[in-house]
Parts: sequence; structure tokens; C-alpha cells
Amino acid sequence: MGLRAAVAVLALLVCGGLGPAPVTPDPGLRYAVAGGGPLILRVGPEPDSAVAATLPSGAAGLILTGRSVPGEDGPSWEILPPGAEGRPAWAPASRLIARETDSAPAPLQCAGTEPFWGLRLEGGEARMNRPGAMDEIFRAGRRQGAVGDPGVFVQRLAAQGRTSGQVVVIRRPEGCSDGMSDLSSPYETVLTMPSGEVLAGCCRRAGG
Repeated sequence: MGLRAAVAVLALLVCGGLGPAPVTPDPGLRYAVAGGGPLILRVGPEPDSAVAATLPSGAAGLILTGRSVPGEDGPSWEILPPGAEGRPAWAPASRLIARETDSAPAPLQCAGTEPFWGLRLEGGEARMNRPGAMDEIFRAGRRQGAVGDPGVFVQRLAAQGRTSGQVVVIRRPEGCSDGMSDLSSPYETVLTMPSGEVLAGCCRRAGG
């Protein structure tokens, strides 16, 4: 589905198939450490980044943000390991395997460039931030799947005194790029502000 067909909705994808780790990271699943030996988590995707933590083989309950970067030895995925205070870390995709669906609605962190903006969606609130401006707070309605396309979810936003405004998040198997780095996020976003302004960007799962 293209953007034009989805501009009526706001979305968050939190579902996917089980089994071996897919080509792209799925933030709607919980993962486990596969293979022998401990898994070294690093603060960045580069192989020489500082060590953030170490997990034993078989450790489960790992949640992915959905961000990934390519590498000579395969892609690295950003994860939110348990007991790490919500701080993301990076691990080789080859050591992660999907185990179960994470049914809880996940907080989303969305962002766009030129102009730069950020939006965090969590619970019933959405917080918009832009350089040089005060944060804007919106009420966020219930997330609702689009009829006919399980890959699109909708969530209406409303500013004080208004009833319209929405965010659209569309899952793209090839990922979403900010155009400024090698980072790939799992969701492509179109954000229609209550003012009528339309912004485009990418979303990933946030900590929390």
C-alpha cells in the first residue's frame, strides 16, 4: 500500500510471524539469544563499540526497536535488553531468534528531517518536539488496525480544542531511512498535524 492510500490513518504494527529471525527486525516480537556462548551487546552498531552488557545463550525476552544497520559480517539490530534500564544496545542479527509475539502496545519514537521533528507515542499521549520550540502535547486515541491491511494501524491525535489530526505508520519490509545515515527503521510515517501540516519520517519502537 502506498502513502496516498494510507493518509487517512495513524498506525503502529505490533504483530508478525514466529520462527527463525526474519531478514528485518520485528519490534512486535520478543527474541532470544541463539547459538553457543554469550552474546556481547555493544553501545553502538560498530564492531569496536564499547561493551554494554553480556547475555548468556538462551536468554529470552529481548525486544527490538526495529532499527538495523548493514555490516561486513551481516546486519546488527538494536535491542532493548531486560534489566538494562531501557537503554538500547546492539547485537549481531545472526545471534537473535524470534520466540513469541509481544502483544502489549509498544511506545513509538518517530522522527523526520528537513525540517527536524520528533514524536513519541505512548499510552494516551503524544509529545511533539522541534528544535527551538516548546514541546506540544496531544491526546492520543486508541490504536486501531486498518480494515483489509493488517500492516497498517491508526491512532488519532487531538490538540487542545481540536478533534482532528492523525499519524500514519506503514510497515515497509525494506525499512525506512532518514536519508542521513545507514540506520534503517521498521516503519514509514506520515504525520498529519491538527494544524493541517503534513510531515513524513520514520518510526521505531521506543524504550518503556
